[in-house]
Amino acid sequence: MARATRQQSGQSNLLLAAACAALGFVGGWSFGHVHGLHACDSNALGHGKIIRPCSPQPRTHLIHQEANRTRHALDDALIRLSKLERSTTKCPKCQSASEAISQIEELENQVRDLTSSHESSGGEASLDMTQWASVRAFDRARLWRETLASLPYVQGTTISRGGLLFTKRKPVNASLAAAKATCSEIDVVVADSKPDVCLAVFDSRLPIYTMLRTDASGGKVLEKQRLEQAPRLHKHAGAAAYTPERLAKRSLIIAQQETLPKKHSFMEALTTTAKFGATAQGVIKRIDELIRRRKLDANRKTVVVMATNQGTLDLVANFACSCRAGPPEVQRALASTLVFTGDSETSKQVELFGLASFHDSALGDLPEGAAKAYGDYAFVRMMWLKITSVYSVVATGRHALFQDADVVWLRDPIEYFFTQADDQVDCFFMDDGARSARYTPLYTNSGFYFIRNNMRTQFFMHRMLMAYDTVLAVRSHQHALIMLLLEHMARHGLTVGVLDPLLFPQGQIFHRKKAIMQSFVDGTERPYVFHMCWTAGRTDKLRYLKNMALWFLEPKCDQDSWKGHRDHGNSTFDHNQANCCLAGAKPWTVPTPYTQVIDLKSK
Repeated sequence: MARATRQQSGQSNLLLAAACAALGFVGGWSFGHVHGLHACDSNALGHGKIIRPCSPQPRTHLIHQEANRTRHALDDALIRLSKLERSTTKCPKCQSASEAISQIEELENQVRDLTSSHESSGGEASLDMTQWASVRAFDRARLWRETLASLPYVQGTTISRGGLLFTKRKPVNASLAAAKATCSEIDVVVADSKPDVCLAVFDSRLPIYTMLRTDASGGKVLEKQRLEQAPRLHKHAGAAAYTPERLAKRSLIIAQQETLPKKHSFMEALTTTAKFGATAQGVIKRIDELIRRRKLDANRKTVVVMATNQGTLDLVANFACSCRAGPPEVQRALASTLVFTGDSETSKQVELFGLASFHDSALGDLPEGAAKAYGDYAFVRMMWLKITSVYSVVATGRHALFQDADVVWLRDPIEYFFTQADDQVDCFFMDDGARSARYTPLYTNSGFYFIRNNMRTQFFMHRMLMAYDTVLAVRSHQHALIMLLLEHMARHGLTVGVLDPLLFPQGQIFHRKKAIMQSFVDGTERPYVFHMCWTAGRTDKLRYLKNMALWFLEPKCDQDSWKGHRDHGNSTFDHNQANCCLAGAKPWTVPTPYTQVIDLKSK
């Protein structure tokens, strides 16, 4: 037995020694081969400034060939060394592998220096200093749509009419199609259009996939940004912090967005998240049992998720009545709806209206009243319930279709996501309509979105749960969500689709595109849903819905009646679908108790 072990050990040592010798041969051959390039003096490569005693101008393509050979040799050596390090049998010559790697790294640095020293007169010829073979300008809109198809293209954000595409192989002709044919991957950067913003582009075997913004003004931009982040606390670092000597060793990195949470934000987020985390497993188990018991996932394993408090109960009821007024496939939506509530009494009223509900104190201490304005206290606190509700449903393994209470259904969107939408897209979001820096580059609306359950979306929702500090800092679930979406697209391959506003319209269409709204009324366009966002508060929201014949509740079931029924039990009727849904109501159809004609005016 011992003899067999010694034989195996000896064979392993011989193999490892051979591998180490091979590494030394590869490193030595490459090193010597480049040292002897054009029969140049080997000492020339050792100088800080390269001297070329034999050939006046080394040919760049030969340097690139040598650099590629060197890179492949280095990769191979690293792989082999990793295998040696994991081996339980120690090789006495393993040090030679490390030496080979050091030698090849040194060679790589020398080849880099040789390449960078190949000076050019600038302009197009400066590409000789890089691997880039061509750079061409193409129509900006077309290039955007062919490289960033999932991101909305916004006109009027720059005076540039073109975008640049760099390629490392010469295209066969000057067309965009030919340029793209040379690429298996296109890395995209969208830089600021301000005239004093410059762009540095590098290629590397070790790429950085997050764009870094750097201050080129000697600290002025950075100091201004930090002052805006903390007006009371910030103190200028002083001129001594920005001397050339110090900046030679320190990059001035400036933030991509003004979203730095303050101490009170992350402390509140920590408390809120910890409360949920302490009971999350039990909460998710109860939600899973509720979904199973009520068969809420019978429609393509998808649960319609809503979040409400007492202040928006009438809007939830209006959604239910809009489904009741729709075709049979829309009526079935109510059987898939789970409403997360801010308190147990609200849950009882939701159940009385025929919808499944869920409440747990771990979901947050939420205010009773509706938000009076975008971004106020009630608005921001409801954001936590919007996060935990979707997170919990996704954690049970179901797909989730989240929507705000001010959405009405006209057709079945679940059917759309499984028969019309691209099944390779992880999540779809309603187009918000806003085209501001706050919501760039996706401009998604967080009041209506579909999450296809998989590992990428599960992790995304987990990170969204952990980002409540950012939600509090920016006072917007939507803003924080877009930031996180972009990060997960870049880092984890999350795919995001933005829905066609003709099929999934919202308040921006109502306010600014009256012709499209009229096409809905006339029936020439048939949207799936309508989202009455883009309003200053609930007063305007209800007025617009009533004026368009999209308010499906009886006048007696107004907000005050819901509150009176809750607080005093003095209602003369039960708030259920039979008593509160307008009999015979149809979308965009008048007369109604609220209007005799369709009114599309914003004010």
